[in-house]
Amino acid sequence: MRSSFAFITPFSRSALALGLTVALSGCVGMQPASDLVSNDGKRLQGEITSSSPVNINDGSHYQVFELNLNQGDLIRVRQSGALEDATLTLTDERGQLVSGPSQGVLHLAPETSGRYRLGVSGSAGTGYGPFELELDKITVQNSGVLALDDAIYGLLSRTQSSNSYQLSVSEPGLYQISMASEELDTVLKLSGGGLSLENDDSGQSTDSLLVAQLQPGEYQVTATALDQPAEGTYDLQVSRRAMPQGVELTDSGELSIGQTITGLADSSPRQYQLVVPERALLRVRMSSSEVDSYLTLQGPGVDTEDDDSAGENLDALITALVQPGTYRVSATTADGSAGLFTLTSSLQPVSSNSNRVRPGEVVAGRISSEQGSQTTLVISEPGFYHVDLISSDFDAFLSLEGGGLDVEDDDSAGGTNARIGRYLDSGSYRLTSKDYDGGSTGNYVLSVELSDEG
Repeated sequence: MRSSFAFITPFSRSALALGLTVALSGCVGMQPASDLVSNDGKRLQGEITSSSPVNINDGSHYQVFELNLNQGDLIRVRQSGALEDATLTLTDERGQLVSGPSQGVLHLAPETSGRYRLGVSGSAGTGYGPFELELDKITVQNSGVLALDDAIYGLLSRTQSSNSYQLSVSEPGLYQISMASEELDTVLKLSGGGLSLENDDSGQSTDSLLVAQLQPGEYQVTATALDQPAEGTYDLQVSRRAMPQGVELTDSGELSIGQTITGLADSSPRQYQLVVPERALLRVRMSSSEVDSYLTLQGPGVDTEDDDSAGENLDALITALVQPGTYRVSATTADGSAGLFTLTSSLQPVSSNSNRVRPGEVVAGRISSEQGSQTTLVISEPGFYHVDLISSDFDAFLSLEGGGLDVEDDDSAGGTNARIGRYLDSGSYRLTSKDYDGGSTGNYVLSVELSDEG
């Protein structure tokens, strides 16, 4: 439903007869803007002052420009200058809202040819300063064929909140579809060939990105937004991504110990089977420079997950004491974005002697009281070390004493596992492994590794 934009003063009418007809009003002494940017463009200048007309609905001051617009044209208005938080609004001759309100950018898409009023308002009561409006006639494509490597410009409006395009794929490969906008919280959808994919926010932005392995065939790409109403323009592009030399995608199947595979992550988990031959400490790592990795591990006595515990970028790392058996590894992304990742796994033998541990060793133990269990850490060479306490039975709490140190940790190893990272001199240290709340008992493993940190 359209609502009125409440201007309370009349405006003068002087036309600028250069393709887009514009008249300036509402500011005494201001000369009509006449800078010609292109055959279809104009620059208008104005200034909101304390003497500018007042909008009765919120007390803001405003200025009005009169435009003669043609049906079928699309005009993009971009505001710049010292005036901050300016609101742009387009009304028809009857004062009915046509576009906006919007801050910074407004698109004018008249349903009929005629005279319209473009209003610029400062923030309520205090928004003053000079401003400039850049008006450009643009061409949009809201349907039809989306060709490889072509960038198109689309528009969502009150009457059309989504646009659909046809994508024809002739060669199998890895394809990327991107939708970007400064005005919309975009949503991108892809269907066809047995796929039904959707992405809202890619990385830390509100733009959308889909990366998918596509086979030859016909697909439908839908561009929409979360905004209500969805009003604004967007850029849409599809391209083919080259795989790194010698790399093949493995999106399911067996993950062998010590193997590194490359997969394509998105909102749908990629699942792998991992066979563990003996009781050991298992580490599974998901690394990516493109996505926020998210990893889960399920199997005999283990059901755990991780987001950012690898300590580098947004990589995921799961460390768990495992028994012989088959485990399921699921790789996805924390935010639903899509991109390439690598997956690696390793097993480290576990000693049952929990009284003493050295760097490079893993020992298993059990706590049976709230005092916990004590282990002697022996350091032969000074360096920066990571000491990890891992347990799926209790919330791990680790303390280290000796050499002038008295430090403790709860959850730094990811999940409820504990990690202490410190520079340690040669000598012996006392490690205490316990439950954080002191009320639980169960099995644990301690691992000590020399680190590059420090």
